[in-house]
This record gives sequence, structure tokens and C-alpha cells, in this order.
Amino acid sequence: MSLAARTLKNIASLDPKAQAAFTRFALAAQEVAATMRCDYIAIAGNRNWTEQDALYAQGRTTPGKKVTNARGGYSNHNFGIAIDFGVFSKIVGEYLDETQPRVADKVHRACAELAEDNGLAWGGNWESFQDTPHYEVATLLTLEQKRVRYAQKGSVL
Repeated sequence: MSLAARTLKNIASLDPKAQAAFTRFALAAQEVAATMRCDYIAIAGNRNWTEQDALYAQGRTTPGKKVTNARGGYSNHNFGIAIDFGVFSKIVGEYLDETQPRVADKVHRACAELAEDNGLAWGGNWESFQDTPHYEVATLLTLEQKRVRYAQKGSVL
């Protein structure tokens, strides 16, 4: 099974040390999603801090709905170690996270069972809020430690 061009592009945007884990995960997750007549496609990878701040402003100071609780430097997307996946219908290509959230949630939960085996943490396990499309390389670093390490070395891994 091959990965969608969008998934490959988002994986390529990550820290090189994170790419293999996400590739393995994406291939396995795509197989799981296919059993439910869906595609599991990476829709967001690495973002710089300016892009993150623009997303954070959405629904607060700019039009649109809120899509993140993280400002620039406070998202693992900013360190090239996180990807958000979307669930799409194999039949019509429809983005199910927006149109059929119950179906999408079922697919996210099934795919999430593969995360830990690939060294990834799933946002659906967070206590403060659930971010079921989100996966990140599991580290033991705080965000402050990640910001410092990233500034010093250009990588948190």
C-alpha cells in the first residue's frame, strides 16, 4: 500500500529523525483505515512559529473557528515532531472529520492503537483535551526544554 502525496509531503516536512517512525505509522494506519473504507492522510506537519501564531489567532482575533490552543513555540508541530491526520472517505474523498465526526473518531481510535508501537504519542490520550487527529514523537522533554534544545541544536531529537 502506498501513501498519499499529501502524507508524504507532510512527513518530509518533519525532523529527519522523526520521518521513519511516521512513515511506518502512516503505512500501518492506512491499512487499518482501509478496512473501514477510509483513507488516513497526514493533513498538517511541521509549522514555523509565525504559522502557529496565525492558527492560534484564528477564532480569537481573526475570522474562523479555533483550531489550536498553542501559540508559536508551544506546539510540537513547531519542532518537526508532530503530524495531524485526517479521515477521508475512500468512495467520495469527503473529509469525514468535519462531515461525519463519529465515523472519523472511530477511525482515529483504531489507528491510534498503532501509535505507541511506532514511538508516537496520540493526542486522544491527553487529559486536558482530546486532539484525536494529532500524533507526535514521544519525548520526555517539557515544551520549555524543547524550545531551548531547538534553539541550540535545531532539533529536539
